[in-house]
Amino acid sequence: MIRQGDVLFIPTTDAIPEYLTERGKNEKGIVMEGEATGHHHRIANLEAAEVFRSGWAGGESFVRVSDQGVSIVHEEHAPVQLPAGNYRVKIAREYDYLANAARFSRD
Repeated sequence: MIRQGDVLFIPTTDAIPEYLTERGKNEKGIVMEGEATGHHHRIANLEAAEVFRSGWAGGESFVRVSDQGVSIVHEEHAPVQLPAGNYRVKIAREYDYLANAARFSRD
């Protein structure tokens, strides 16, 4: 698993679901948008990876990385490198012990 801020890139051997839409080139390679800051996690080289997302907020996201690998960049975090392969993209969760509840992290 590779983490960049609140976003997790989880390597998977699963096929990317056919109902997801390729969004990499149309949306400038944005993988996940920041909820609090407006910053976003995006692929640095649009030729090296494809982003697949559902059409609704909170839906599934995948990244397919070519043989050359790709860098994921964000305004507030160091770049991370993803080797070739498929990745399921998730938002990290944190546990609030005072509220006794889990919640999604916010970037």
